Amino acid sequence: NNNNNNGNNDVRQRRLQLEANAKDRFVTGDSLHSLRKKVLELRKNLRVARKTNAHKQVNELERAIIQAQKVDAEFVYSVALERMEEAEAKGDMDAVEQYRQEAAVARSCLPQFNLDGLWVGKYGDHGYEMINITYTGDTLIAYKVTGDKNVPKGEISFQVDLTMELQQQQAQQNNLLQPIELSEDATRQWGTKHLERFSGKGQVAAEGFVNNQWLEGQLILVGDYFSFAWVPLGHQVFFGRPSAELTLKMLNASKDQGVAKKESTQQKQRKEADTRHYLQRCLEETQHLEDDYHVESGGLFMSHKQQDYFAQDGCFE
Repeated sequence: NNNNNNGNNDVRQRRLQLEANAKDRFVTGDSLHSLRKKVLELRKNLRVARKTNAHKQVNELERAIIQAQKVDAEFVYSVALERMEEAEAKGDMDAVEQYRQEAAVARSCLPQFNLDGLWVGKYGDHGYEMINITYTGDTLIAYKVTGDKNVPKGEISFQVDLTMELQQQQAQQNNLLQPIELSEDATRQWGTKHLERFSGKGQVAAEGFVNNQWLEGQLILVGDYFSFAWVPLGHQVFFGRPSAELTLKMLNASKDQGVAKKESTQQKQRKEADTRHYLQRCLEETQHLEDDYHVESGGLFMSHKQQDYFAQDGCFE
């Protein structure tokens, strides 16, 4: 067992080192926003240079664009996926593996792809609920771990298609959501001027999970947190990482609310075993990301500053 633990620790340390190296390689936050504005300006200048046959300037601008995009993880991820697909079509498996690793490194630095695990948010009058985020390919899916009378536990709360092809199509059609630009006060609070956001779908239903339907939604990244907006309803839920204590407290409360019908001892034991197994998997997914927030009765996160950042202009544009 000790040998296994040591092996796991070594693997974890190597992974953390690789992630740290990757984060040093790419720019993030407001620096990334500035970089992308610079690339757009360079592309604009490149079009002019090509029209005027300014060959030297064309070469210089092309090199500048390539160098700038090397530190944009989203661009590197997109290109790596395209090249991996091309290599696979040619049967070049060595190249496939090379581009697969390149894509994995870039993806590890994209926050929208690193939200796996447990989160807690306040669903309006329903109170605090817990979700578990997983990914199917590049689609983010948020399942309810605890639920309510409208959308119960086990159902999908919201999902977001993060595929690069979709992002590129939206950009070409001028439908790509632009980052939310915060006020000076909100910028000081969150440590960033711009909040990235992505189009998604949020599920709603009448009581008893009837007439369920999907509404236009937005995933908004806010530092170490995120929110999801059901746009037609003008409703957002702000999510933070739960501590182990809060996780168990919410799961126990959900179990206590349980079904009114009688169950056999065997059924209860099977459900409890399934719950323990599911919770263990969720906690393992969350472990390396989770900050150990303190929980008090009547509160959620003691370090949680839920000011109304999403009232900024542009949230529901």
